[in-house]
Amino acid sequence: MTHPHRVLLSLGSNADEPERLLAAARQQIAETLGPILLASREYQTEPWGTFSDTRPVNPFLNQVLLLQTTASPLRLLDTLQQIEHRLGRPAHLPEYTPDGQRLYQSRPIDLDILFYDSLILDTPRLTIPHPQIPRRHFVLRPSAEICPDFLHPLLKISLQELLNSLL
Repeated sequence: MTHPHRVLLSLGSNADEPERLLAAARQQIAETLGPILLASREYQTEPWGTFSDTRPVNPFLNQVLLLQTTASPLRLLDTLQQIEHRLGRPAHLPEYTPDGQRLYQSRPIDLDILFYDSLILDTPRLTIPHPQIPRRHFVLRPSAEICPDFLHPLLKISLQELLNSLL
């Protein structure tokens, strides 16, 4: 039997009922991947990045979970993408501006793998740790709430110290 891994996941929604969607995501994650050991509070945050939407973008509701799972990183990714699809997120390819800046879209649910134990992985489908963690307050604040002393495996700095560097 594979030993369990500890994974930090980021959940976000800027749909009309984000609380319901985050709750549904938590339930499906626990049912398909393993127990949720810790969950941060839910934080409302302003959209981050440049959006392709032509109408105003709703604020996001964000949360971070500490999950215990025996799923491999790619199986975890596949399962999270299936959950996103079931909760109404359409499949899409990333869009970019002419100068190469990523364009984001409003979405009912966004599930990201932040950390998988202290694994460092860089493949065409998946990069762990998530490369945007050091720049995203909406990820660092709830992460530091539940795992303040966890060391970023590449930066060798705690999540609390990363958060403090953004304040």
